[in-house]
Amino acid sequence: MECTISEERAIMDKERITIGACWDGRDYYPVDYIHRLYNSVLRNTTHPFDFVLNIGPLAEKRRNEIDPRIRIIQTGLPYWWSGMQFWALSPDGVETDTLLYLDLDVVILGSLDDIIEFPSDQAYMRDGVKTNVSASLLRCGAGWRVFDEYVRAGMPQWDPLTPPSNRLLPLAAQSILDDPKYGRKYDFFPENWVCSYKLKVRKSGMPDDCRIVVFHGRPKPHECSEPWIKENWR
Repeated sequence: MECTISEERAIMDKERITIGACWDGRDYYPVDYIHRLYNSVLRNTTHPFDFVLNIGPLAEKRRNEIDPRIRIIQTGLPYWWSGMQFWALSPDGVETDTLLYLDLDVVILGSLDDIIEFPSDQAYMRDGVKTNVSASLLRCGAGWRVFDEYVRAGMPQWDPLTPPSNRLLPLAAQSILDDPKYGRKYDFFPENWVCSYKLKVRKSGMPDDCRIVVFHGRPKPHECSEPWIKENWR
């Protein structure tokens, strides 16, 4: 179906935004996870966007495997810690006011426009009584205190696949956001827009108008067989 002239003009007038993600270069998340996320965003927003991928040292030698449309930022931080830089006041590689950070292991089911246009400078997924950063909306560096607290904690860099028992910030940015001293100066998306596969979908079914399903922990999308995953995760 072709767009009308008025529809094309409306799309052209949309704010340019940044989609952020991170990758450590290991095969826990194969490189095709990056491209599936990029293509899913392309299908599900009318906003023009830059796709910025923060990488760690292990990913440096695999740059040539990544689609050239994706802007790669070497953070020097290993594992999931490279993603922490998206919470800095002025994140490297981000040239727009609005940033939507997404974990690589999300499945996008519908339009992201309402999430991108959500009336908040800082909004997250509600995960039960806690915060989940798998989908994070940040405007104009509004999450700077998260990165500031990470630096204050000494910028821990332990491996999340083999975490030490005495680790600081056990859930990285989520640990900071759920700390009472942070003050919860942020908002939550409507719970049906962004939901957990493990805690919500698998137990209670897909909520109406769900836009993003988060696969934190196990299983991951490639380990599941539901038709809606095959249809949307590509």
